[in-house]
Amino acid sequence: MDKQQTEAILRRLFKGGVLEWIPRNSDDAAVVLALAASSLDPQRTYPETEVNEQLLDWMGSFCGRSLDHVTIRRCLVDDSFLLRDSAGASYAANQAVINTVIEPAARSIRPQEIFDEVQLERARRKRAALS
Repeated sequence: MDKQQTEAILRRLFKGGVLEWIPRNSDDAAVVLALAASSLDPQRTYPETEVNEQLLDWMGSFCGRSLDHVTIRRCLVDDSFLLRDSAGASYAANQAVINTVIEPAARSIRPQEIFDEVQLERARRKRAALS
């Protein structure tokens, strides 16, 4: 999926406000998870605590209380976006799986920025409707 398509999916998802769960639509979920995995340095392995910190950072304010970093981390591992060693002590982004979902240019997308734009547009439309 290219950058424009990825941004369009995020805009659609954010129209309802914050994400409270991983999207049910598998394509939408894959985009969210690919972007989350892309937030990790592809040249590094991470201990679980650092993965958690990175995911919390990445989530910003576009995820609601129901969707936490632990859930996202588990989904990343379950869907092979993150590789975990056999001891469960270290993690690495799985570039091969990320590449099947989003193109390299789409990795630069910051969901928080898209969320903020969608919320500003929503507020603008609301003000216009009240005028």
